[in-house]
Amino acid sequence: MIKSTFLIYYRVGKSENALQPGFWQLNKLKYLNLHNCKIKFFDHDSAGCVFCILPESGKGAIYFAADTEKDRAKFAAQVAAVQQRMPSLNEFTTHKLLGRGHYGRVILASFAADQQLYAIKEMKLGQVKAKVVFAERAVMEWTGNHPFVMGLDYALVRGRSVFLISKFMQGGDLFVHMQKCGGSFHDDVVRFYATELLLALEHMHKMCIMHRDIKPENVLLDSDGHIKLADMGLAKRLESREGRTKTMCGTDTYLPPEMAGRYSGGHGLAVDLWQFGCILFEMHAGYPPFFLPQSSQESTHQRILYDPVRYPKTISPELKSLLVSLLEKRQEDRLGYYGGIADIKAHKFFTGVDWDQVLKRQVKPPLVPGPPGEELVGNFDPQFTQQPHSIYAPDEIASCFERVFAGFDYVRPLNSSRSMISNICNRLAISPTSFSRASTSKDLSENIEAIPAELIVDSVKTKM
Repeated sequence: MIKSTFLIYYRVGKSENALQPGFWQLNKLKYLNLHNCKIKFFDHDSAGCVFCILPESGKGAIYFAADTEKDRAKFAAQVAAVQQRMPSLNEFTTHKLLGRGHYGRVILASFAADQQLYAIKEMKLGQVKAKVVFAERAVMEWTGNHPFVMGLDYALVRGRSVFLISKFMQGGDLFVHMQKCGGSFHDDVVRFYATELLLALEHMHKMCIMHRDIKPENVLLDSDGHIKLADMGLAKRLESREGRTKTMCGTDTYLPPEMAGRYSGGHGLAVDLWQFGCILFEMHAGYPPFFLPQSSQESTHQRILYDPVRYPKTISPELKSLLVSLLEKRQEDRLGYYGGIADIKAHKFFTGVDWDQVLKRQVKPPLVPGPPGEELVGNFDPQFTQQPHSIYAPDEIASCFERVFAGFDYVRPLNSSRSMISNICNRLAISPTSFSRASTSKDLSENIEAIPAELIVDSVKTKM
């Protein structure tokens, strides 16, 4: 989707030095002029408009062209549609604080335009890295068209804050409901949540995206009782299913051995297989497999690396068999490492599951929070919901962050889960991923579609 903070640059004629900055931004559509522009797109002459991120030097940009009159009309229409739908924070009425963490806070708000409830995640600029914020926004955009993955409706940078805005999940998180049920679930309940979570992971893994922070607190329930896998702050896209990375991140109790320090070869999608096993164990036992109260980080890591899993006597043979195959110390030994999620779906613990019905949300949830009412935040911690919840931010981004966060603003497409950039790339027979690969050799996954200028300007050398 075209972002409101992109600048448009154009070139008239064929002079190599005739590249000039456009005199308008997308939030000033009355200046939109797609005529008499001349650019080059990787040695391909293109009469049309180009949108890009470009430094003052005129070097190191990524360009997309609208080559025909039909393309230009579509370009203008989609830009106009986005601008008409780009909300102001003043249009949101805040109600309650839902949570707070080291990243920032989450606030419940209603939107005047559609009268729906949203969860607004606010992160303070300067306290979070730009590439991390862009990565989270991009992953939510790419994966959020799945029934069991949290989508992104709006992304804004205003003042000195980033705002990621998604539909409100009234059911709270899975951890809250585990506590309400005495800490553990029956096998049928475990199986229900496991099937929906497994389909969410299958969706992400098909795009070579690993979540890396799967835990009950990040599995939310909607008002019907179905899950949404949330919090993509640590998610990362790999080059391939076999790709590896060595970044240390996540929640200590759920770290796999390859992240806790035993293996130097890095980690990949199998991180999610381990954490999937951990959350299934916790849903049955009431605690993660390597958890001890008041345990230090080092001792937790040591148990993960060297201690065997101690299974409760109450566990069924089928569930134990599944957990044994998932909680293998070597990632190569885990069920699903070679055959993917399909191998896990074929395990006997899931015998009789109709996966098509699961995907269509036709399986009745064991817990149904119900539609929003007086107990709107009844599934959220009172220590947060009773705190102040106002948002203070101007309608413009602070000038010191304007360049770094150019192109961040986002509106969920109305009629398609694919962005305009993806459509243009498809027309040119080029993958959006190829641009992220060209843009930086340091981290291929952290810049999927929207790429901050600081990661582009010195690394992409486009021939003009």
